[in-house]
Amino acid sequence: MKAFSDQVSEGVDYLRTACPVMDSLIAAHRSPEFHPVHPEKYFEVLVCSIVGQQLSVKAADTIEGRLRELLGEFSPKRLLETDDDALRGVGLSRAKVAYSKGLAEAFHTGVIDPAELEHAGDTVIKDSLIALKGIGPWTAEMFMIFGLGRLDVWSPGDLGLRRAVEHYFGEATPDIADRWKPYRSIACWYLWEHSDSLVGRNS
Repeated sequence: MKAFSDQVSEGVDYLRTACPVMDSLIAAHRSPEFHPVHPEKYFEVLVCSIVGQQLSVKAADTIEGRLRELLGEFSPKRLLETDDDALRGVGLSRAKVAYSKGLAEAFHTGVIDPAELEHAGDTVIKDSLIALKGIGPWTAEMFMIFGLGRLDVWSPGDLGLRRAVEHYFGEATPDIADRWKPYRSIACWYLWEHSDSLVGRNS
């Protein structure tokens, strides 16, 4: 199997020739920096996605940094042991504390098995994750891109993507991203780069 970096390079080359907008975005922005992480990191990626819900990139990064400092060890057990008020003190809302602890419980008890997620299909992953309170399609999609390194994920509810699509193509349609298959995750990256360069991404 080809190295992930080689797959990304092929995807970038494909998008350059498949879409003039992508060609211009690729020329203007940095290369994709997402990749599959080890299953031991899946919990961390998902918690950080919960932190980032409905926040700008800058705000999410600030809270994530405080959370890492508070926890020390970023694990389900450590998060479950951490007092709710301490979690709220680093900037998590009451709801996000509950969602994060629910996720931690699911990992700790084996309801969510990282080894199974690693090789599961996209639909199975989404169904498993959105069954947990506070995890919706957006969080599952972010996990598939930034945790699993899936190359063909589209997130229609992401505000940054909607902004960029509307800028270049007018009103988004359900099939707007079909032109970028099977590398929609890479297309997301460059559209986010464009959106971030203007006002920052809220999701």
